[in-house]
Amino acid sequence: VSSGINAEYGDQVYNKENINKQRYMQLYSCAYDYCANVNGDPTAKSADLPKHNKKPVKSNNGKQGARFIGHELYKKIKDYLEVYLQGCKAKIEEKDLQDEVLLDFYTKQWSDFRFSSKVLNGICQYLNRHWVKRKREEGNKKIYEISDLALVQWKEHMLAPLTNQVTRAILKLIEKERNGEVVNTGLIKTAIESFVQLGLKGSAPEARLLVYSQNFEHHFLTEATSYYTAESMLFLQQNPVPEYLKQAEKRLKEEQERCDKYLHESTRNELEQRCVHVLVKQHLQIFYSEFQNLLDNDKNEDIGRMYALVVRLPAGLQVLKQLLEEHILRVGLKAVQHCHDSNDTVDPKSYVQALLEVHRKYNELVNVSFDKNSLFVQALDKACTGFMNKNAVSESSGNTGKSPELLAKYCNLLLKKSSRVNPEEEELESILNSVMLIFKYITEKDVFQRFYRTLLANRLVNDTSVSHDLEGSMISKLKQECGFEYTSKLQKMYTDTHTSRDLNDRFQEYCKNNPAPNDTLQGFSVMVLSDGSWPYSRPNSDFNIAVELRSVHDRFSQFYDKQHNGRKLSWLYNQSRGEIEWSRDKPKINHRFTCSTFQMSILLQFNHRDSLTFSELQANTMIEKDKLDALVRQLINKFNVLSSDDIRTEAPILPTDGINLNLAYTNRKIRVNLAIALKSEAKQETESAHQSVRDDRMLVIQACIVRTMKSRKQLKHSLLLAEVMQQLQNFQPSVPAIKKCIGILIEKDYIKRLEGENDTYQYLA
Repeated sequence: VSSGINAEYGDQVYNKENINKQRYMQLYSCAYDYCANVNGDPTAKSADLPKHNKKPVKSNNGKQGARFIGHELYKKIKDYLEVYLQGCKAKIEEKDLQDEVLLDFYTKQWSDFRFSSKVLNGICQYLNRHWVKRKREEGNKKIYEISDLALVQWKEHMLAPLTNQVTRAILKLIEKERNGEVVNTGLIKTAIESFVQLGLKGSAPEARLLVYSQNFEHHFLTEATSYYTAESMLFLQQNPVPEYLKQAEKRLKEEQERCDKYLHESTRNELEQRCVHVLVKQHLQIFYSEFQNLLDNDKNEDIGRMYALVVRLPAGLQVLKQLLEEHILRVGLKAVQHCHDSNDTVDPKSYVQALLEVHRKYNELVNVSFDKNSLFVQALDKACTGFMNKNAVSESSGNTGKSPELLAKYCNLLLKKSSRVNPEEEELESILNSVMLIFKYITEKDVFQRFYRTLLANRLVNDTSVSHDLEGSMISKLKQECGFEYTSKLQKMYTDTHTSRDLNDRFQEYCKNNPAPNDTLQGFSVMVLSDGSWPYSRPNSDFNIAVELRSVHDRFSQFYDKQHNGRKLSWLYNQSRGEIEWSRDKPKINHRFTCSTFQMSILLQFNHRDSLTFSELQANTMIEKDKLDALVRQLINKFNVLSSDDIRTEAPILPTDGINLNLAYTNRKIRVNLAIALKSEAKQETESAHQSVRDDRMLVIQACIVRTMKSRKQLKHSLLLAEVMQQLQNFQPSVPAIKKCIGILIEKDYIKRLEGENDTYQYLA
């Protein structure tokens, strides 16, 4: 066998002669017989050896086993591979093959060699399993399995002398591909695979790729860096930045595809890092300069491209984030400025829609172009918080709570019935969801709560809500955002309306079963409100209700006392409404006036007399003088229902001034609404609401300080400030306000300063 190795093995296997199954088994048996020969006679055939009577012999390490002879066969195979590969190399030198032609020859020889080596490895499996394995176990690491031996020989006799030529040929083809030429990527793939496969499978992972990294990867990465450095600088000189963004995006995608097609996966990260460094990092300042122009011109697609490039450099996003935040803040402030007219009056609808439009625009930009990146979501939130709370409107009013006030009034416009066609309920639900986006950014949520509660109370009391379901839905949204405590009073108000409906039904049934004589009052209904939940205070002065209303008023009081023993009713006349009819013969027109209870009591005084003095009106109604003065002027000047020749415009009404029923009153409308709040009342109510919020805040801050000190017992001044600011979520307390509250609590003996440590407080039980 050993003398005929060239004929038996090499020529048939490596010249790719047709080897059928029978011939393959003959070659395998030949190798087996040689290796398993007990007597050391390499010429013995397997048929000459007894199958079951082989006597074991002692091996060198003392273990029993067959005697394996393989050194000569192994050496013959190694020598043959060396001669064969030297012949392949000689053909290259003889034909002086270069570049793509060389690569074509190299890859074909490699493919044939690998296939033939696998066949030879199969034939020599017995040699691998026994002789080779034993030698390697004995520590001889220069003995390989036949498949690995073939790779070692290829690396030594083919790759080593041709490395530079093959690598240069691969890089030239890759450069042609980068330049847009069509190349045979199969040649590149096969050549690179040869570098990878020449790392022996038994080696460590790093060593397995040593041939690939030293002979190809290093040169490839260096070439890619040089290529893109030159190209990017030239391209930027000749083209605008948006075009460069497209080019850089295209080049990075091409390199990723190149990795997928024929490079080893270990090259991907390093290649990407180098390309990003050359194509992006070296031009970051140019990107930053152009970013503002892209924002100003709403080039969202180009912004998305720039983000997709810069996001590969996490540190580079900080500058873009800051630029975006400043831009959104400027745009938001400008949008608010447009809806702020010279008279310092702001339409809540225009104001909120301006805020929503800015948020919608840049929220879409963050979601699409910036892929919802948390840094840019944070920039959007911070900018929106800035311009939604401090802007031209809040500065002109001198009140930082102007935004929550206008937002609450916008909600009132949405949820209140109007003469215009109200949107469908589904559309309103969608608009309210948008309102909650603005609410999320409002820092003084307690101001919103105050105004919303007042406006909700008016809608519920006057039954002007578009939908009770929507009212409940809005309360649920606020509860989800701020918690149960924030909406507890709102929820109680909402519940009171349903309770009052049931109560009114029972009262109507009671009146039906117990009719009263001369009861001409129609459509009487009452809302019983829980004290402390509604933003109404008990009247602090007497009021003489009109005789026409007294009967049903007293009947309901009696009915309620029977239903709820121990409860006391306090009538809120200033919140009550009703209708009166004015019947006249000349002209024969009946007008229906919707009035407040105070207006109703004034007008009903003219049932029997057409003229009364101011003092008589005050005596009959018991309305406060200043309040009565304003109501009478409103009925004379605004609605023209009453008239007077004695009242002067600027001077207060005198007790002797006469007030007459305007018998010449005309109005094309049959139904006339007189229950319109006085401007002075509306302004006073707004100022009162803001003052009430300020007072409530002082109590909330004091309660927070007491809770904190009770749990901590002792705390330094700076830490106490930080704790209070962290705990209060519905508004941002100012440092002077916290200091003032600390002083109040010291005076009330809740806390004290430690002796010798003025910056430390101690809780007093």
